[in-house]
Amino acid sequence: MYRTVDTSAATTTTTESVDYVVNLDQIPRWSDAEHRSSLEFVNEDPSFSNSYFPDPLTSPTDGDGGSNGVVSRFPVDHEINSKIYLWRGNPWNLEVDAVVNSTNENLDEAHSSPGLHAAAGPGLSEECGTLGGCRTGMAKVTNAYDLPARKVIHTVGPKYAVKYHTAAENALSHCYRSCLELLIENGLQSIAMGCIYTEAKNYPREPAAHVAIRTVRRFLEKQKDKIKAVVFCTTSSIDTEIYKRLLPLYFPRDKHEEEVALSKLPADVGDENGETIIDERKIRIKPLPKKNVPKPPQVPDDPPVSDVRLTRRLVE
Repeated sequence: MYRTVDTSAATTTTTESVDYVVNLDQIPRWSDAEHRSSLEFVNEDPSFSNSYFPDPLTSPTDGDGGSNGVVSRFPVDHEINSKIYLWRGNPWNLEVDAVVNSTNENLDEAHSSPGLHAAAGPGLSEECGTLGGCRTGMAKVTNAYDLPARKVIHTVGPKYAVKYHTAAENALSHCYRSCLELLIENGLQSIAMGCIYTEAKNYPREPAAHVAIRTVRRFLEKQKDKIKAVVFCTTSSIDTEIYKRLLPLYFPRDKHEEEVALSKLPADVGDENGETIIDERKIRIKPLPKKNVPKPPQVPDDPPVSDVRLTRRLVE
């Protein structure tokens, strides 16, 4: 059972039998973070503590912050920033158009985001059984049933191994991009996304957050007119702190944050989609080097001496 949260819910004691519905007006935009400490509304699930996020930008003393003439790869974009939200809580408690479910290739309830199927009701599991599975890096959409959202977008995150780091990065990036593409294809405008990468698949938390945030940024640069809101949802203090620290790098809110990001961004932030370029792929598309083909041996005009003798015998 869901109940809408109002502004007085910040002091309400949460019971296990009630799920709260939170709408976008009740949580701050990323662009409003500098005023966050004075806001009077709820910005996270009432079952989580530490409601308000402080300004996540590291102090200027942590780095030079000078641009030295370097052009920012992620410049300030106030329109894009106004579409980003950071919320600590379960994504399916949000009243948005779509929520993302991180699952496995069989779309099993047991391997889905914990609690989502229980909140949605049995209809979700039944519909998932008709989809024929889902490949890693791809996404599929279903109805949301008892959830406040209209749709659930299911996606399958990659398993992580150091040996295949780049492949895992690109598969994870494709998960986020596929979810956003399905959002637009279904005429939807707002989405709540938990951490698609899971500990069960051994994906390191911070590198995965870099992939998630930069992929969303690159997507919004191209499709910001079609998307109203993207909510990054976290359910642990570790992930919350990571997102608070990384969001200013990809979604700087002013020139100071943009300049600080220049010295803190990874060297490789991917292509125009946020996807890492694989070196082996570069090698394949290069023209093959010219080979020195040995010339065939030249046949002498005069036959060898042995052949001359043989010819004379045949004539005699």
